[in-house]
Amino acid sequence: MVSNRIAGSIRNWRFGRPEADGISVTVYIGSMAKGGIGVATIKDIARVAGVSTATVSMVLNGKDCITKKTKEKVMAAAREVDYIPSIAAKSLKTNRSYTIALFVGDIANPFFPEIIKGVEGAAKDRNYSVIIYDLSGQDQDFVEQIDKAASQKVDGFFITGSTRISEEAKKRLLMIADSGIKMISCNQFMNWGEFPLIYTSEGEQVDGLLSKLAALGHKHIGCISGYPEYWVAERREGFYRKTLEQYGLYHPEYIVNGGFFIEDGIRSTRKLLKEQPQITAVMCINDTLAIGCNAAARELGLRVPEDLSIFGVDGVECLKYFAPQITTVDTHRYEYGYKGTVRLIELIEDDGSRKQELLETMICPCSIRQGDTIAPPGNSK
Repeated sequence: MVSNRIAGSIRNWRFGRPEADGISVTVYIGSMAKGGIGVATIKDIARVAGVSTATVSMVLNGKDCITKKTKEKVMAAAREVDYIPSIAAKSLKTNRSYTIALFVGDIANPFFPEIIKGVEGAAKDRNYSVIIYDLSGQDQDFVEQIDKAASQKVDGFFITGSTRISEEAKKRLLMIADSGIKMISCNQFMNWGEFPLIYTSEGEQVDGLLSKLAALGHKHIGCISGYPEYWVAERREGFYRKTLEQYGLYHPEYIVNGGFFIEDGIRSTRKLLKEQPQITAVMCINDTLAIGCNAAARELGLRVPEDLSIFGVDGVECLKYFAPQITTVDTHRYEYGYKGTVRLIELIEDDGSRKQELLETMICPCSIRQGDTIAPPGNSK
């Protein structure tokens, strides 16, 4: 008999055959109290949730006839006993589903469509399909998305985004990775597991644009950034600080943190220029913030680039529809998604002979896309 709370980490998984009332799951748990091996079945989940085993089976198999309240109760009980859906791990031992789960940081963010296209392009070329999961909700939603993806018989996880991952989500991902599902992560916010990272080399181009602003005579260069707990904000603020310190132009009070969208760029630019009216140029850590910065400048009666120079990072496609054309660092996100997916599929299909090679970090090159938003301070055209 297994206690309601199962301590320890999962070492191995063994799965029973489908029964009349659903899938019977046998999970071997290591590091149990007093060194024993405990077995968790759907009966344990049913007991904790206070429902029948048939109800548990229907929830775990995604049946729509169960109420939302009951589903939540069953999934909470499954997490309590450290259960991970069995179908994905079983498929890895018998046959592949040729399906990849793509976790997108926020599907509403224009940064992600090109990554999605790249992932889907590489998957299609190799006869894989892609299921997309939006991670724009709360952290508990992420944990639920992880479990849902694991239950969909996927072969691999491609995780994008830039936020730090909670300890609970980290635990789930490591347990799922231990079960055999391969993973790859964009950027370095998942540098704690044995899976490859893929990130961009935009630091060189950011340095180039900041150096250009300094060479043009800008002495007061601000930075519109995102939430400081997000890895991308921390990373790109680091580029800003490193370059401007070389020119003696770094002022921490010139950094304004907020969200990552256009309205955040508008609010942050208003705040920055109100508190630091001497600012003549602004680096925005992404393009949506740059669009907002440009809008706020117009609202304040400033001309871009005559009164305020602006550049962004990412090279999102929608920039082509804005005037003036905003200078940006193009991170070539299609290539980013494509190459990352190729690597993930190689991991899935590898027999172990290329493991170390395939776990190496991948770095995607970037380039500067020149626009019309950088000029000397006080320049009149």
